[in-house]
Amino acid sequence: MNDKLKVLWVSTLMLVGATGMLLAQDEGISDVELKDYAIIEMAKNSIVNSISPMVNELIEKQEGMTGSRFQELMNCKGDATKLTAANAQEWEIKFLNLVNGQIDKRRSAAGEVVKLLAGNTLGAAKYNSVKQELGSDPEIKARFDAIWERMNN
Repeated sequence: MNDKLKVLWVSTLMLVGATGMLLAQDEGISDVELKDYAIIEMAKNSIVNSISPMVNELIEKQEGMTGSRFQELMNCKGDATKLTAANAQEWEIKFLNLVNGQIDKRRSAAGEVVKLLAGNTLGAAKYNSVKQELGSDPEIKARFDAIWERMNN
């Protein structure tokens, strides 16, 4: 093979390889990326799903507090006027603030876990892209659901 033919052959191979890489990038979201996203969501859900049992446990341990009274106080959303109208006692307000602090702490932890895992696996941009595509592309959502199902069985 002469030198010009070799250069042409190598150039063709490089062009085909580069085109293949570009096409692979344009294919959208891979199953590996969906799996990474699912892992991140599982970690987040593990923290978020622990909030309700934690709140219930705190309510059970607090003398004089019931689930319905706690819910009534939560519906006041920290508004002093509404809390007064609900006849909230000082200890109830302190308890409510304590519980809300614990809830906020866990929600914040869930957000930090997402940031940490997304940043070290998919990257923030790809994580957000996957999240958006899951909400708008039924084919990607179906692929994700199948991966999610396999991971949870």
